[in-house]
Amino acid sequence: MTHWKLFITGLCKQYFVAFVRERRNGKRQILTSQVSRFTAGVILAMALLCSCRKSLTVEQENSAVEEGYYQSAPRIQQSVIGGYVDFRRALLANYAWMMYGEARAGDLKVAVAYQQQVSSQKLTAPDENLVQLSDWGYFYDVIKDANDALDIIDNAAEGVLSSYQHNVYRGEALALKSMAYFYLARIWGPVSSAEKNNFGAHLTRDEVVKQAIVYATEAQKLVPWMLLNDDGIESAALTAVRFNKTAVTSLLAQEALWLGNGQNAYDILTNTFTSNIADSLSGFGLAIGADRRMEIPQAPLSPNILSMPLATFNAIYPAGDARRASMFNISGNSATLIVRDASKVDLLPVREIDLLFAEAAWRSERLEEAKEWLILAAGGATEDYSTLTEETFGNALLLERQRQLVGTGQRMFDLIRFDKVPSYIPVFTEADVTKGAAYWPLSANSIRGNGWSQNAYWAIP
Repeated sequence: MTHWKLFITGLCKQYFVAFVRERRNGKRQILTSQVSRFTAGVILAMALLCSCRKSLTVEQENSAVEEGYYQSAPRIQQSVIGGYVDFRRALLANYAWMMYGEARAGDLKVAVAYQQQVSSQKLTAPDENLVQLSDWGYFYDVIKDANDALDIIDNAAEGVLSSYQHNVYRGEALALKSMAYFYLARIWGPVSSAEKNNFGAHLTRDEVVKQAIVYATEAQKLVPWMLLNDDGIESAALTAVRFNKTAVTSLLAQEALWLGNGQNAYDILTNTFTSNIADSLSGFGLAIGADRRMEIPQAPLSPNILSMPLATFNAIYPAGDARRASMFNISGNSATLIVRDASKVDLLPVREIDLLFAEAAWRSERLEEAKEWLILAAGGATEDYSTLTEETFGNALLLERQRQLVGTGQRMFDLIRFDKVPSYIPVFTEADVTKGAAYWPLSANSIRGNGWSQNAYWAIP
């Protein structure tokens, strides 16, 4: 990144965090953007940077910066914040987190024209929104941001960063990189490495996840349970939209489960989540704010945008299920999510922890313990999960994940991981899934000039 680009990224950071809620001394404050203090020329430059997308390939960019730029902790923090900005774009552009998740699986509807093509699995239709959703570039932007930030942090002059700042910034960058790779693997399967030691290498899905685990493992050791604001005070609001130990542990357990390593996931969870840290738990989500890119929605959780058809709602949440009233508003022929905090989109919520414990215990042959965790997680359900067997536990767990994680974008990934895609998306056969139907096709731009080709299913004329 050049010096001017980094300077403007810093302004974008201020523009971004202006929409993050801060809690200080128990009093909630809204940080408002002081745009008026910027000159017209700077505002124009900021708009250009926020609206112009970086290269959507995995090619290395010139990372030279003007010597001496990174001489303060706030400027170094800018490089980390840039990763969050691009990560938000990766998942919110064209409601991507929904299109990759519940919208594609048919659980939720998004009030956009291309929703029907996604839910009917016509992902190669000639629609500009689908083309962008099929482009992996935003995720590689996040990885590039993270690698740049890691270089900056490691080369910071002595005394510029406190021990806390060095650890948390480095941990955040590693977590961003891990999660970006994890999304790439779950959306497209095999993808390219963007690391210096094997740049451009074609990696299998599992190789990508293993690489992601390495980064998340290091990040987990570095990030705190609660992040501090600029005044050195623990901030619940800041912790909720930046990586913290709870979120990285959940990410790491998910990655282990994706590889089928139930024992590893169990060890990660039990060694980290102990009784004495119960009050420090915090999930992780995307902070919602203004963005100069028009395809980034400012109210992605709006009931005018997301809804569940009533027939689907009744099938997932039967009469008597307490979640019907606690999680949804019902009107006419649809149900809409009750959003308790519209300032963020949950990706790794605290409520998933019990579900992860249940799965890790089940997959490590601890059925009785797994049932206890599932019963604990499923408060409000009508089913008696105490009678589950090894054969029936998986379906019950998948159902509870569907119910409790609605709106987080994980549904399609769960269907892939549980080998249930044809069961819930009948347009696909087992043979289709074997050819790659469960993953997204790659855009022409993504595979141009790098040796990649479309997977077998989507390459079919």
